[in-house]
Amino acid sequence: LVRSRGLGDVYKRQLRGALNQAMHRQGLQNFVLETVGLLNCAVGEAWMRGELEVFEEHLYTEQMQALLRQAISALPASGGLPRVVLTTVPDEQHVLGLLMSEALLALEGASCVSLGTQTPIADIGMAARAHQADIVALSFSSAFPQRQVTPLLAQLRTLLPAHIRLWAGGSGVARCTPPGDTALLHTLPDLLAALSAWRASNTDKAPEQTR
Repeated sequence: LVRSRGLGDVYKRQLRGALNQAMHRQGLQNFVLETVGLLNCAVGEAWMRGELEVFEEHLYTEQMQALLRQAISALPASGGLPRVVLTTVPDEQHVLGLLMSEALLALEGASCVSLGTQTPIADIGMAARAHQADIVALSFSSAFPQRQVTPLLAQLRTLLPAHIRLWAGGSGVARCTPPGDTALLHTLPDLLAALSAWRASNTDKAPEQTR
C-alpha cells in the first residue's frame, strides 16, 4: 500500500479497494487493532525517508478516514454506556486516532459523541455536560507539542464534574504527567481495558446495550 509514485485516480481506487478488502477480511475490530496502526506508522516512516510526498501521505490519510467513518456510520445505533465525548484539543488536527478509538468503543456498545478535531477546551467541558457524558476522550498525536499536553489536561479537568472521567490517548501522551485521576491510554488495547474497568466500577448504572 505504501508506494511512492503514480498516486492518481487509479491508485486511489486501488488503495481504497485494498483497505476495504482488508477490513472486511479481518473485521472492523481486528482491522483497527492490527492493521490501521501499522499502516499509519509505515506511511509516516516512508514520508520521513522521502519515499512519499506530502500529498501522497494526505491521500492515504483521507482514504483511511473515509473508510473508518463509513464503517462507524454502518454500525447499529447504541444507547449503551458509557457515554463518551471524543475530540482533540486546539491545534491537534490529526483525526485517525480519534476515529480508531470511536470505532472500537462503538463496537463495544458505548454511546459515542464525536466533536471532530480542535475543539476549544471550554467547549469540550460544555459538550460533556450537555451530552451527560461519563467520559471525555482526547487523542494526541506525536506531532502535538508534548509540553502542552499536561497543562491542557489540567485545564480541562477543572472544567469537568468529578464524575466525568478524562481519558487521553495516543503517542502524544508518552511523556505526559496526568493530572488527578486522568487515565493515559498509550495503546488501543489500553482503551478497551479502560472501558472494561469503567463498566466494572459502574455496575450500579443501567446495563449497557451491546452489539
